[in-house]
Amino acid sequence: MNASPANALVSVVMPAYKAAWLPHALESVRRQTHRPLELVVCDDSRGDRVRDIVQAFAARVDFPVHYARNPSHLGETGSTARGIALASGEFIKFLHDDDVLYDDCIATLVDAFARVPGLALAFARRHLIDERSGLIRDELATAFPATEDVLIDGHDLVDFLADHTLNFLGEPSAAMCRRAQVLALGDRLPFLGDTRIAWVADLAMYVKLMRSGPVAMSCRPLLGFRISRHQFSQHGRDTPGIGQDHHDAFRQAIRALGWYRGGDTRQVAVAPLDGTRPAARIDLGQALEQALAIAHATHPLRAWHGRRRPNAAQLRIVREFVAGHGRPGRLGVAIRAGAAPAAMRRILSSLAFLPAELAARISVRATGAPPPRYAPPATVHAIQWLGDAASAAPLQALCADWDVDWLLHVDAEATFTPGGMIRLLLKLAVADDGLRAVFADEWHRASPADLAPALRPDLNLDLLLGNPAMLAGHWVFRRDAVRAAGGFDADAGDAAELDLILRLIQKHGFDGIVHLPEPLLACAPPRLDAQAQRRVILRHLHARGYAAATLESAGDGLHRIDYGHDRQPAVSMLLVVAADTTLATLERCVVSLLEKTAYPNYELLLVDNGASADVRQWMQQVEALAAGRVRAFAFDPPLAHAAACNVAATQAAGEFLLFLRPEVAALQPQWLHELLNHGLRPEVGIVGGKTISADGAITHAGLVPGLRDCGGRAFAGARMDAPGYLHRLQVAQNYSAVADSCLLVGTALFAELDGFDHAAFADAGADVDLCLRARQRGCLTVWTPHALLLHSVQAAPLADAASDALLGRWLPALAHDPAYNPSLRLDVTGGFSLGESDFSWQPLPWRPIPRVLAHPADPWGSGQYRVIQPFEALRGAGHAEGALYATLLDPVEQARIDPDVVVLQRRISDEDLERMRRMPRFSRALKIYELDDYLPNLPAKSAHREHMPRDILRTLRQAFARVDRVVVSTPALAEALAGLHPDIRIAHNRLPPGWWKGLPAPRRGTGTRPRVGWAGGVGHTGDLEMVADVVAELAGEVDWVFFGMCPERLRPHVAEFHPGVDIEAYPRYLARLDLDLAIAPLEQNRFNECKSNLRLLEYGACAVPVVCSDVGPYRDESLPVTRVRNRHRDWIAAIRAHLADAGARADAGDALRAAVHRDWMLADAGLAQWQAAWLP
Repeated sequence: MNASPANALVSVVMPAYKAAWLPHALESVRRQTHRPLELVVCDDSRGDRVRDIVQAFAARVDFPVHYARNPSHLGETGSTARGIALASGEFIKFLHDDDVLYDDCIATLVDAFARVPGLALAFARRHLIDERSGLIRDELATAFPATEDVLIDGHDLVDFLADHTLNFLGEPSAAMCRRAQVLALGDRLPFLGDTRIAWVADLAMYVKLMRSGPVAMSCRPLLGFRISRHQFSQHGRDTPGIGQDHHDAFRQAIRALGWYRGGDTRQVAVAPLDGTRPAARIDLGQALEQALAIAHATHPLRAWHGRRRPNAAQLRIVREFVAGHGRPGRLGVAIRAGAAPAAMRRILSSLAFLPAELAARISVRATGAPPPRYAPPATVHAIQWLGDAASAAPLQALCADWDVDWLLHVDAEATFTPGGMIRLLLKLAVADDGLRAVFADEWHRASPADLAPALRPDLNLDLLLGNPAMLAGHWVFRRDAVRAAGGFDADAGDAAELDLILRLIQKHGFDGIVHLPEPLLACAPPRLDAQAQRRVILRHLHARGYAAATLESAGDGLHRIDYGHDRQPAVSMLLVVAADTTLATLERCVVSLLEKTAYPNYELLLVDNGASADVRQWMQQVEALAAGRVRAFAFDPPLAHAAACNVAATQAAGEFLLFLRPEVAALQPQWLHELLNHGLRPEVGIVGGKTISADGAITHAGLVPGLRDCGGRAFAGARMDAPGYLHRLQVAQNYSAVADSCLLVGTALFAELDGFDHAAFADAGADVDLCLRARQRGCLTVWTPHALLLHSVQAAPLADAASDALLGRWLPALAHDPAYNPSLRLDVTGGFSLGESDFSWQPLPWRPIPRVLAHPADPWGSGQYRVIQPFEALRGAGHAEGALYATLLDPVEQARIDPDVVVLQRRISDEDLERMRRMPRFSRALKIYELDDYLPNLPAKSAHREHMPRDILRTLRQAFARVDRVVVSTPALAEALAGLHPDIRIAHNRLPPGWWKGLPAPRRGTGTRPRVGWAGGVGHTGDLEMVADVVAELAGEVDWVFFGMCPERLRPHVAEFHPGVDIEAYPRYLARLDLDLAIAPLEQNRFNECKSNLRLLEYGACAVPVVCSDVGPYRDESLPVTRVRNRHRDWIAAIRAHLADAGARADAGDALRAAVHRDWMLADAGLAQWQAAWLP
């Protein structure tokens, strides 16, 4: 044994029998940061595919690869034992052929052995991934029972597993152990004593090892454990409880060996791996259950994060773009090392995913020395190590004399995201000379496993000054701009970036600073030195002319700025009192303004705009009592609200106008001071305050006009003391608009803008329009939380007329609101919830391929075959990008995605038709209606009839009139719909290769009688009842197997009925029915004549021969099936003919499968048909 694990050889042992994901597994070994390595592959497959892949891999890696074909089939544990015997490393890292190690996996586990000399096993936390490498929700077995790396007592674990056979430790791909200890087990890895353990053979090996020492577990996910239909374990997932006897045998064997100590076995000793605390006993079962609840709550975040990675086709397009476009500018990444060498490995590994063409544009400077046994990613070529002394150097020193064009500074504890860094480098590649700085979004990591998105707005001056830690970190600066601004100030400490940002703004305004709305990295929540922040911010304010400005704390790292104005200009408050204003409401408002306004220089204008008689009389009385402070006048006849405000403004004497609603009441004396604190700034045009309801809920905290359900009211309904997303409820900031319930604007600016546009926005929406017009003139709109008023108003959508007027004038501004990140949802009250990942994920921002927004009608058969799978296939092939969503989007949501194509499947509801009616007005997209059934003639017994509109033909005419193209599944359906639309195209149903190729080989003749079956959905009652007598007559000769549905009339004659399964499991489940023959009956009617041959294709992909009705969709002579007229004797004769010749039956199934694979897959020419049907 080596003296230190630091230089130890690690042998990766891989028992291989599947080739499907083997290249991914091998590539994950190549990308490991640990060296030295060796790879041992024991091939237990039947063909040569595994050998060829391994040999090609061996030729291009920098470590030994040992390939051995097993002399006979050894199975998983036998292959593993042979690999251990062939290995020569001190440590064994197991890896199965479909799993993937994350780059720092082996190095992290070796670190654990170096830290704990007597360690028996080390486990990597695993992510469950699917066949497309997408994240799957955690199960109890994959929940992690701690928030840090831990060390668990081995004997306690043996006791726990003896009572609770739950493999939370991980499958072999998660494990590392010393070779000497596992080699001693020989070929008895799955044995406990003389008992061979199945289903949990890995646990049998673990308990033998962990009796010699503790077990380490890494909190950070280091492994992708794949769940696929090709695994032997899929049989266990398909048959719950099948392994229970083996679990019992495992538990009994531990007891028989005398290893079980009894007692409360849920109590397990756990200690931090870093040794900072002694071990403590925890209830491991309870910890796992709590961890699972947290994992389920955070899964949407992890899935969102995981989807933002370019696929292979998109990476190819990126490479082509970089090769032919853009400047060869280099990005310098300065990395400041922390205390743990593992952090430096991780951040450098996070650059390994970059295409070589982009990686070549990165240069790295890192403080400290290279981590021990470190192998840098092959894509990261230029790493300059600055030594330990540089760790404390100021930022300016780290970047001195560096021949790069752009600068980015990060701590080693951060890691880059695949999509974010690619998006950044693409942005820099096409940057013009005017771009000085770029800032992106982030993920904040509160613990090693928990991420929270920090989705920033565009450059927001007031938010930057109020919450600099959240917005001022990890900017990318043009090197020339840094030089021109005087470089990073060494005296600014860790606020050096903030200082430079503010100097750039002071010199150039907001020009040349761009927000990239994509998370660039994951890091710890930001913390900046508060004193350094204050010094930098005050210096900036003084340089802008605010000599008397002061800062107050608004919370931890948050600031409230008093700009120190020396003027108190006159303010005219305007209250427009309409017929629905009650006397009590108005009295509360006016009295509160007069009693709780400390600002001295104001007047109050009470505008009678149709007020009731008692209200009018009270207004006159107030005017008399508060002479010089209150003026009242009336409009007769009353005007629309916006027009009344405009006329009232002409009567105002103040330098500022403050529009208020009568339902508002002042709560704090300084509220008007706070509004003017911002209103007197020359760059500010409009200011709004914070309003709350009587029960303490927020009713106004700025407007995000695209929030559709709440009239744009940000944070509507939140508690008045809530911090808000990114602490946005605690500090002043810029919004696109504020509400006219409390809206301060300079009188001169209001006149320049011609006031509210009362023609377009008579009663609602005029405030938003005014703010957006002010922004066009370069004026900021500021919302401040420090001007607090009462306003109990129900958040509600704008009226259709006002909404349409805003959309018609401002749709691009609403869709790309600079105060609201495009990754946040628009369809939730108050906003600031994470949206669908695909809505904002744009891996190809220059739009080289069409962007498709596809709306499937359902997530099952029709939705999958007609929308979801064609979309995924087009995206996977690099022909399209975009998003899938079940419901139709409103105009603002759709404009954010800005699709070139919108696919609308079977939209027949009144709500959908109304949204389709509005779509052409607000969208340039090609609109396609997708239909695969002749809905006007549904069969009488169809289960779908009750869901159809009464006049479906009229509905289809309305829908077709609102689209540019109709796509259908068959020529017969196109002919039946001819005349309803001038452009009807055909895209045949085809089988996704990922589902329907590589299915298990057919097992024919497995039963005592031939297995004859049918599979399908609920809409086939009439078709099956047509052959009910056939089923009954043959029930004594065959075993009838029905899958999906079975009419009651047939049930007595059916040997097996299998309920429907998830669509993704359907192909394999159908293949595993082991049918000798399948039937496909269809009634002769107009509806069925328009159907497709999908049923034949599905049977054929499973190599099952078919007897089918001789009707239109099944008459394709290229498919070798037996067609019969719908007569009893013809069905009986055809089925018996197949039953009579097993050889011919098998040949027919093989021939049908060959035809389906050749002509009917969703690939190549089949995919090209969809491309022509859908894309412009």
